Formats: sequence, C-alpha cells, structure tokens
Amino acid sequence: MAIKEISPITNRYTNKKMNFVYNFHNAFKRSMFEITSNTSYDFLCKYLGPSNKEKLPEDVVFKIAAGKKNYDVIRRFQSGELFFSQKFIDVLSQFIDMSNKCYPINIEGIEDVYYVIYNLPEYPYLNREKAMFDGEPDFYSGTECPPIFTITGTRLFVVTEEIKQIIIKNKISNIYFTDSFLCTEEEYRDWQINRIDL
Repeated sequence: MAIKEISPITNRYTNKKMNFVYNFHNAFKRSMFEITSNTSYDFLCKYLGPSNKEKLPEDVVFKIAAGKKNYDVIRRFQSGELFFSQKFIDVLSQFIDMSNKCYPINIEGIEDVYYVIYNLPEYPYLNREKAMFDGEPDFYSGTECPPIFTITGTRLFVVTEEIKQIIIKNKISNIYFTDSFLCTEEEYRDWQINRIDL
C-alpha cells in the first residue's frame, strides 16, 4: 500500500491534524507606554488575568509610569499584564463578539482608551516545563479551537491563524507571535514518541 503523504502539522502516528495556534506577546518596543496604579499588586492580579470573569472596579485608576508612545499593546509597569487599544479591539470585533470579553480602564493624562481583555476560555498546558527547558513547542490540551483563548495559570493570549492574519493585515503595533499547538493528550504523547518535525 502506498504511503500517504502527511502534512507538517499532522501527527503521523494517529493521522490526525493538530490545530496550529499562535501565542501573541508584547514586543517591548522602545518608549511604549507602561502604566501603573496605586492599587495593590495583589488586588490587580486578582482581576487582570485573561480568564478572569470579573471586571476591575471602575474606581481603579492607572497612570503612565514610563514611555511616550501609544502602541496598540502596552503593559503594566514591571509586570506582565497587557492592555489593548481601541484599534485592537475593533479588529478582533470583526470576528468575535467582544461585548463580554473586554472593558476600558481609566488612565490619567492621556486621551487614548485602553482595554482589559478578560473572560476568555482557557485550556491547560500539556508540556509547560518541557517547552520552557527542553525546547519543545508549546502544546495545549483541547479539541475546540475558539478564535482567542488563554492557557490555565498563565497570562498568555492564543489566537487562530485567521485572527493572526487579520492582526498582521491591520498593522497592530508592538506585538509578535510564536507557534503553538492545540491537541489531545493522546496526540501529544504520540508526537513525543515519534518526534515529528512540526
């Protein structure tokens, strides 16, 4: 029997395709806005995770701690939480109902509006330590692939190819992507056994 040609994202052992997905990250461009607040670190951390279901109280106020440029993605000063411009939200809204996925925050001294993205579906990491220390690609456990989601216990935002391309097309600033995969535990174990080049 002829050997079937397998695409690079197909697990040869199971003959099932894994979902190619993409982590997006802050690119830390020079002079980007970084914001801070007098509200305690622990309090803010309770509300600013991508999977959190509750909004930050409206009386929380931020201010510019560093930087002069209003890129589409900015972050909290000396921390990892991201905030997103109106343009970014408008781009996502072409594909996703963002009405219950984002809300604006109050930043003193600037006219630009930035948003928290929250209430995202989340999936667990399959290989967090191996991805960090052994050079494996990031594998996440899931079968459904929403347009944007997060990974349990992280601040990661993950998007599909379609969302990645629309972000690139619209020239969203201060962002870059890394490859990852959404699959079942069985598919990940099969990949480990066969060490397929993805």
